[in-house]
Formats: sequence, structure tokens, C-alpha cells
Amino acid sequence: MGSLAFVESNLTGTGMRALRFAHESGWRTLFVTADLSMYTKDAAAAATIDECADEIVECPSTIDPDLVEKHLLDHRDDLVGVLTVGEYYVPVATEVAARLGLPGLSPAAALLARNKLESRRACSAAGVPVPAFGFAGNAVETAEVLARTGLPCVVKPVDESASVGVSLCRGEGEVTARIIELSASDRNSRGQRHTPGGLIEQCVFGPEVSVETVTYQGKHTVLGVTEKSVGQVPWFVETGHTFPSALPPTVTEPAAAVALAALDAIGFDFGAAHTELKLTADGPVLIEINPRTPGDHIPTLVRNATGVGLLEQYVAMHAGAAPRLSPTTTAASAIRFLTGREGTVRAVDGISEAERVPGVVEVALRVTAGAHTHWPTNSHHRIGHVIAVGTTPAEASARAEAARALLTVAY
Repeated sequence: MGSLAFVESNLTGTGMRALRFAHESGWRTLFVTADLSMYTKDAAAAATIDECADEIVECPSTIDPDLVEKHLLDHRDDLVGVLTVGEYYVPVATEVAARLGLPGLSPAAALLARNKLESRRACSAAGVPVPAFGFAGNAVETAEVLARTGLPCVVKPVDESASVGVSLCRGEGEVTARIIELSASDRNSRGQRHTPGGLIEQCVFGPEVSVETVTYQGKHTVLGVTEKSVGQVPWFVETGHTFPSALPPTVTEPAAAVALAALDAIGFDFGAAHTELKLTADGPVLIEINPRTPGDHIPTLVRNATGVGLLEQYVAMHAGAAPRLSPTTTAASAIRFLTGREGTVRAVDGISEAERVPGVVEVALRVTAGAHTHWPTNSHHRIGHVIAVGTTPAEASARAEAARALLTVAY
């Protein structure tokens, strides 16, 4: 069947499941990484890589497409695909795939999607509804942008993920301080170069959803709309998802239409996308386009609800197969996350009780006694989750909420 090269991964589960699927399906798996220790620190990830990566390709830098391509040339004769589920590495993986003549997203679209400022500009020019926005690198530029966005506003890095660095600001001084902080470095958290500064956007009010899509041969397929729960500001930590959304078609269909218009605006032509929107009084407004499969176990929710293996189809597409996206079941699934506080964990209880809640199919905690946790400021600070299924979104959500309520962490 040939070899599939995975360029880095994430540690939230999606990447390891993709690697396992490829290995168990018969492809020879190459795991391309600049730092294997980043994964071996996590016991589950280390075990998956040890079991499912047929070869570790150590590359000095996986943010440099020239180096990644060079290290894959020895495998060119049997290489059928280059992919990643780690958002930071999408531009590199797509560039290398294009150079080698393998299936993949347009590298230009990948770069646009990864840069929140540039995707804002492209979508705005195409008439896609977006918040008022601007980029600032100092106090003068901050004042100029705030004249357009008003207060409160949202400040964020242009190329991070998992809500890293995203915060609500209510005063000009607070905004300026965040911009100065973001201007202190010309690289993101993965060492990729960017322009120092930050994106300032109008704060739009309303529920948040995401639209899950797969694009093949230029045609978009909407798998459904995910309803989101978001924690307290000033941070934007996602605390739960329900798929499909319980909102009526009069709400979800316009949201899906805006998502598809956004994908067209950046030239998105291949693969999975996870497009986030706010549902305002004036209609759906684009928040961001993520050029990858969704994280936060949303692919599991999609599979539970529809029977479609979103992650598996994403992998198969990169090996040249046509995706199979027709639903085989009609149900619903929900995930709720557990968050902690600043302190050292003394005990964790309630796992067995949560597992006995009707409809619960997964309970996972990432902490044990002795672990130190934080008040969550981004998705990496969540400490566990529960997943439930139901015949309706409301039933799945109620079951997940009931199970999460049984999990207790003592400090």
C-alpha cells in the first residue's frame, strides 16, 4: 500500500488515532519529527508511536519544508502521502506534498488559513461577514485599530492554536499591554517566524459553533455543525461540544453557508476543515478557519452521531482514496471537559460513577494525585473529559453534563 508520512502531531488524541489507523490499515507509517521527546513524555503517545510508527524520521527542523522534503526523498519510491493533524505543520506538509506530486491542500490556502490576519483580509474582500479587525505592533497602531473595532475587543496571535494567547480586553491600556507582549517575539510557540504584534478584532456576541467539512476534488461536503460551550472571559477555553447542534436549521444552515464561503475565499480545495463562527443578532460571523480535522475529540462525536470516520477518511484521502462521507446512522454525541484550578491534586474521584451514567462511552482524566494544575487559559490546561451518546443532541448533552458533574478533584 505504500508509505504515509506524518509530519509531527498533536497530543490531544487525534494525531495518535490517525497514526494508529494508518498503521492498522496496512500503510507503512513514517513519523517525521524534530524532537521525539516531545511525545515520549506522554505515556499514551509514546506507546502509540512505539507500536504504530514503522520508522522515525528525525529531521533537524519540521518547520522547514526544504528539510522535510530532503529527509523524505529516500522514501520517494513508495511514498503515497504526506500529511499532518497538527495545525502548526499544515503549511509544511502541504508544501512538501505538492513538491512531490502527492494529494493535499493547496499550499497557498494552507498559508492563508494558518495566518488569521491574512485569512481575515481574504474573507473580508470576498464579502464574508467578519468582525472589524486590524493588526498592531505598538501603541500608536493599537489606537488606530481600536478606532475601528471599538471596545471590548479580542486580542490574539495570528498563528497560534487551542486558544493560546487569545484574550478579551476591555480597556485601551489593556489592549496596548497585550500588543506589546505579543510584539516581543518574532516567532510563535513552535518556533515559526511571524511579524511581531497581534490581531485586534471587534468582540462579537452570541453562541459559538463550528462547521465540519471535507473537501474533495474542489467540492465541499458539510458533515454537520458542532455546538460549543466556552468558558469565562477573558479567556476562550472551550469546555464542551455537541454534534450535531441542537439549534434549528434556520440557524445552522446560514452558518454552514458562511463557512463554505470562507473556504472558497481562501481557495480551500482539499481535506478537512474546522471553521468557527459566532451566531450574532445580525447573522453568522466568521471567527477562524482551521485547515485540518477538528480537535477536542470532535471526530469521535462525528463518528458516534453519523457513522462517518472523519479522521480515517482524512488519512485515506492523503493516500489517494476518495472519501466515504455518507452517514450510516442518525444520532448525537457530546463531550464535556473538566478544568482545574491553581494547586496540587490530592485525589481524583467519581470515575466509576461517571462511567455508569447511561449513554456515557468514555471517561478520561489526565491528572492523578501529585499533579499541579492551573486555572485554564487555553485548551492545554483542561484536565479531563467525558463523552456521551444519545438519540438527540439534547439527550447526549444532558448525559455528558451529568457524568462530568460526578468527577471531582480534591486539592
